[in-house]
Amino acid sequence: MGTNPFRVLLVPMRSTCEQSMGLKAMGHFRYLPRQDKPRSGRPRKLCQRQLTQLKRLVNLKTGVSSRSLLSKFAVSHQTILTSLQKMNIKYYKKRRSPKYTDKQLQEVPTRARRLYRLLSNNDFQMIMDDEKYFTLSDQSVSINRGFYSLNKEETPSQVKLKRTHKYEPKVLVWVAISENGISSPFFAKQRQAVVESTYLNECVIKRLMPFINEHHLKENVLFWPDLASSHYSNTVTRYLDQNNVEFVDRQFIPQNCPQARPIESLWSILQTMVYDKGWEAKNINQLERRIRQKIKEIDIKVVQVMFLGIRRQLRKIADHGPYKACSS
Repeated sequence: MGTNPFRVLLVPMRSTCEQSMGLKAMGHFRYLPRQDKPRSGRPRKLCQRQLTQLKRLVNLKTGVSSRSLLSKFAVSHQTILTSLQKMNIKYYKKRRSPKYTDKQLQEVPTRARRLYRLLSNNDFQMIMDDEKYFTLSDQSVSINRGFYSLNKEETPSQVKLKRTHKYEPKVLVWVAISENGISSPFFAKQRQAVVESTYLNECVIKRLMPFINEHHLKENVLFWPDLASSHYSNTVTRYLDQNNVEFVDRQFIPQNCPQARPIESLWSILQTMVYDKGWEAKNINQLERRIRQKIKEIDIKVVQVMFLGIRRQLRKIADHGPYKACSS
C-alpha cells in the first residue's frame, strides 16, 4: 500500500482536497473512471414482471410455501417475504369446516333463515344438547402437541412420544346447556351412538327435564336437539309434546352446522380443560370423575357469551352460506 505524499509533508487533508479540486478545474488531471467488476449474490428486488408472476403463483393458492419459490426467482427468502408484504398478500391458516354436499348447500341457508326468524320473533330460553366421545388421553389438544427439553435424547418417552392405542377405551358424554347453566352429564360406556331408549330414559327424562324445571320456565323453553335419529324418534317427540316442551322442528335445523351451536365450542373448552398439561386417565372411572369436575369449573359467563352469537351466526349462514360462517 503506497504512502500518501501529503501525509508525509504534514499538509492538512482539507488543503489537499481543495488543491485537488482546483487542479481538476484547471484541467491539469482527470479522475480515471472505475471499471465495474462482475457482481456476485442474488438480486434484492424483483422486477414488475416477476412481481406479477409471484402474485399469480401464490394468491388464492394452497400448498405453496415461500421457500419453494426461491428456485423460481433466484432471490433470498427475505426478498420473497418482503415482496409479498408489499403486495399485501398474507398467509392464513386454514380453519376447520364441515364438508357439505350440493344439496346441503342449497338447504342449509333456507333452514337457517327459518330458525333465525323463529328466534327473532319469540323470546325463547334456548336449550341444546349433544354427545361427544372422550378417550383416556388426547394428544391432539394444542397444548399437548409439543414439549420443552434441554436434551431431546434424554427426555422420557411419555413426554416426547405421542402414544396411542389401536382400540383405546372411550366414553360417550351427553350434556344439555343453556344460558342458565349446564345439566348433569350422562356417560355411556359403549362404542356406538346412543340408542332411542337410552336417550329417552337416561338423557331426556332423568337429566333434561330436571334441568328445565330447575333453571327455566317451561313455557319459555325452546329445545334444540341434535339431528341424530334417536333425538327425533317418535317416542322422544311424543314425550316432549306430552310434557309441554317446545322443540325445534327437524325441518328448521340446518344440517351439519356446528358453527351455529354453542355446545360445539363448549366441547372444545371442556376437552382442553380435561387434558390440560398432558393429563391421562388410567381407567374410564377416573376419566368420568375428571369430566364431572371440569364441567363444574366451566365459567357460565363464557356459555352466555356463546349463546349471544346464535342469531348472528344463523343470519350469516342464511345470507352467505355455511362456509362464510366458518371463515369469520
